[in-house]
Amino acid sequence: MTTPARKQYLDIKAEHQNAILLYQVGDFFETFDEDARIAARELQLVLTSRAYGPGERVPLAGVPLHALESYAARLVAKGYKVAVCEQISPPGRGLVRREVTRVLTPGTLSDPSMVPPARDTYLAAVARGRGGIGLAYVDVTSGAFACTGWPAANAEEALRTELQRLAPAEVLIAEPQRPDEPDVALDGASFTSCPTHYFDAASARERLCRHFGVPSLAAYGCERRPLAVAAAGAILAYVERMNPALARLLAGLRTYDAGDYVEIDGRTWRALEVLEPSAAEPGIPSVRSVGATLLAVLDATRTAMGARLLRRQLLQPLRDREALEARLDAVDELHSRHALREHVAVALDGMGDIERLTARIVHGTALPRELLALAASLARVRELGAALRDAQAPSIAVLREALDPCDDVRELILRAIEDPDTAPGRMLRAGYDAELDTQIAAIADARAWIARLEASERERTGIKSLKVGYNSVFGYYIEVSRPNLARVPPDYQRRQSIAGGERFVTAALKEHEARVLAAEERISARERTLYAGLLASLAAHQLRMRATGAALAQADVWLGLALVAQVRGYVRPMLSDSTELAIEGGRHPIVEAALDGAQFVPNDTRLAALDVDGGDTRLLLLTGPNMAGKSTYLRQVALVVLMAQIGSFVPARRARIGLVDRIFARVGAQDDLARGLSTFMLEMVETAYILRHATPRSLVILDEVGRGTSTRDGLAIARAVLEHLHDESAARALFATHYHELATATEALPRLRICRMAVTQHNGQIVFLHRVADGAAEESYGVQVARMAGLPAPVVERATALLEERSPTLAAVREVRAPYAGTPDTSMGTSNGQHEGDGELALALAGLNLAAMTPIEALNVLFSLQQHALTALRGVRP
Repeated sequence: MTTPARKQYLDIKAEHQNAILLYQVGDFFETFDEDARIAARELQLVLTSRAYGPGERVPLAGVPLHALESYAARLVAKGYKVAVCEQISPPGRGLVRREVTRVLTPGTLSDPSMVPPARDTYLAAVARGRGGIGLAYVDVTSGAFACTGWPAANAEEALRTELQRLAPAEVLIAEPQRPDEPDVALDGASFTSCPTHYFDAASARERLCRHFGVPSLAAYGCERRPLAVAAAGAILAYVERMNPALARLLAGLRTYDAGDYVEIDGRTWRALEVLEPSAAEPGIPSVRSVGATLLAVLDATRTAMGARLLRRQLLQPLRDREALEARLDAVDELHSRHALREHVAVALDGMGDIERLTARIVHGTALPRELLALAASLARVRELGAALRDAQAPSIAVLREALDPCDDVRELILRAIEDPDTAPGRMLRAGYDAELDTQIAAIADARAWIARLEASERERTGIKSLKVGYNSVFGYYIEVSRPNLARVPPDYQRRQSIAGGERFVTAALKEHEARVLAAEERISARERTLYAGLLASLAAHQLRMRATGAALAQADVWLGLALVAQVRGYVRPMLSDSTELAIEGGRHPIVEAALDGAQFVPNDTRLAALDVDGGDTRLLLLTGPNMAGKSTYLRQVALVVLMAQIGSFVPARRARIGLVDRIFARVGAQDDLARGLSTFMLEMVETAYILRHATPRSLVILDEVGRGTSTRDGLAIARAVLEHLHDESAARALFATHYHELATATEALPRLRICRMAVTQHNGQIVFLHRVADGAAEESYGVQVARMAGLPAPVVERATALLEERSPTLAAVREVRAPYAGTPDTSMGTSNGQHEGDGELALALAGLNLAAMTPIEALNVLFSLQQHALTALRGVRP
């Protein structure tokens, strides 16, 4: 027969079959049945059992009440939903009432112990329809709520790009869809299927209007965007179902257009190491150390709010020059004025997380200590405003006006909340509520009587070791040691035996204890009611506090960028709406930061601008051996542009940047086994995406396209891609390659410029100069690089011999090159030297064994000889 307690649990569990039910029993949250087995396994808990009726034992595993948040967070992190069932009536006669107060999912976590402080945690929803796709997201720890959408054409690709940027913790989709469908799959995200009526546009609009208390959504910018509304409405419905308290934080909805930001796909973020370092690369382990990312380099923020905003702005580079100039003006003023920087830094140091503290108040979960932390932070807002009083940048002036110290909020907190360090056990100050003060005063006499009891009983009984104590099980007691038990008065009533003696009570002690406990219960209930009312009063000011938090975060970001620019020698970029890209002395910010004081070799970049010959260069072909720095140079150019378009100073001597609409990066080789794609297939898929989407305002960096297949096929593909970028896309592009034959493309592609990574030789060893020079590289130095990588000497020697066997002319060509090795930027010299060169070239040509050469070998040798012939004839280096 099922007991009432067991039936209560089973009824509640039946409503939450897809979640682990944490069920409050006194001071513990228990799990039962299969939930207990899962909890024991995942949380390393002891699995026990409990009897519920004759012959029924139920598996049991529990966690302490005070440790709920940390254990629940661990379960959610492992992919489980967690339903928290709390006691909502005090223990007493009969069965305690219990209800599920919240369901924890990856996107609805709000407790500080469950979410990272320096990044947003998003819950997103995707709504599909004939007209396209709608997307909405919310951060329940701050209240940020936004939506967007795309028409049917290219909507899936746009959705994927935006989801990769947001990296939501949880994505809501309509029930007929499957999370593993290719068009919705996303690495690292948890997908939740919801009822289709959540996504009905009409119902969603009605739900949102009711929530915001408005007749239409016109003020929010989405009245005529039904799919965006459908996604936002689905989020609201889900939040109301999982944890209704979280919905109170959704006080507004922002509609945005993804086209306002630079489009960057997930692989480009990873290739540029913006948020995460890429896998280790041979030869440069220090650069791939933990934290070697652009975010880590730029993050000098002092608050969690600022850290989150910097991350958001880094992931949303702007295309609006006016907005960027406003940001740069603010950074520039802080950069140039040392005293201003110092004053702002002092005001921000130790500032609390006002955004998330406000959210905790609105949720009704803020603790008294957190309220005091909020009051202390608000007190410093006025200090920051004073520090910014003389700032001239218009954007700083606007920010200063947004700084509301919320004096009424701070004063209410200080008037209401008792400092727990000075008055432990009390939440509210004396004088805040007259009725509470009366209740506290009413038990003062009873408390004083109990406090005097020990001394009076020692005097009455003559037992000097007598003690009066309290515990939560037996209440107040009088403790007498065993040697003194014979002297115990007859009015003492035995309560408990202990190892060293006995514990007693008296009728008078029980009477005073009952008065104290009854009063304490009334006081506690009154305090809870008053505290909930205080949180509700403070929550009414949430928009003011959130606006102040946003302004503080922006000041923190600007200060951090100014400090980084000062320390690292960055300069303000000159922005334009042209397609020019001119960087003088550019540096790779991540590599430079990882060099630990070593000198980074700067390089220039000039694209889509008149070069020294009066031509318009839009495409740069970069040649050179492995490890010479080609990939670093490519990434460096893209990172400089990215930094400029978030409003940051850049690592260069000077930079003129025509704003880009998209950044594409195809750098590095990697399989995608999950999608069944080989390295070469993945390379082609990504290259195809770039060629289809690049525009004349885009920036493209491509590294070694075509290397994943045969040399002949790879060369053909690389040449075709190069021509398409030049003729069709017309994008600003940098193309690194080992195919030296591509250098001949300049004849057919007038806007193409050929460069190389400079290399010299010393004592038979190659030396990488990490400097970009004009002209094509003459060879790939593959065997030399293999020697540097530690390949055994016999293997290197055999590889050299095989190389010469396959192409007998290589030795002759190497002799022709020998006089110029180690002098990559020196001309051939005198006419006598030219005649010597003619003879050597003639000998090399005469020694060609055409029958033993493959077509690609022949092209390689012919290209090399042609370059030297031109050098000898003209007296200048090609």
